[in-house]
Amino acid sequence: MPAPSDQLDEAFRQAMRRVASTVNVITICVDGRPMGITATAMSSLAMNPPSLLVCINQTASLHASIRDVTHFGVNVLHRDQQHLAQMFADRSKAELRFASGWELDCAHPPRLADAQASLLCRRIDHHQFGTHSIFIGVVEEVRVRGEVDPLIYLDGSYAGARSERVEV
Repeated sequence: MPAPSDQLDEAFRQAMRRVASTVNVITICVDGRPMGITATAMSSLAMNPPSLLVCINQTASLHASIRDVTHFGVNVLHRDQQHLAQMFADRSKAELRFASGWELDCAHPPRLADAQASLLCRRIDHHQFGTHSIFIGVVEEVRVRGEVDPLIYLDGSYAGARSERVEV
């Protein structure tokens, strides 16, 4: 595959800034230690079996570990959880990430108690492509919050589906 030009890279980056994405925290537990990162590249894959995929940069802190776990969690953030998106995106705040609001037993990946939705997935496959890996999970358990107002990321800013954008 030929290397894209700098001009194409920038055009692609600008195109992707125009795609609204739901903000998620992907979690795993390794040797009794919870881990998580903020990610927007998550998508449903199939209804039968219920499955989804998450795309994770190979430089991400949990990339090497997620390849070896049996399960991962997808915690879809609510509009009022922007602070969690920012905390899980900042490696310097790793020690604060699971301080409160999480169900932590490490028999399963950490689950955010008041997430917009949380999904427990059995990791069944992964594929590397470019700078990222695609992890496929079959959904084994789902919990949802009553109010539907997910945190979204669009053009470098956070917003709720029913609110004005908030600059980052």
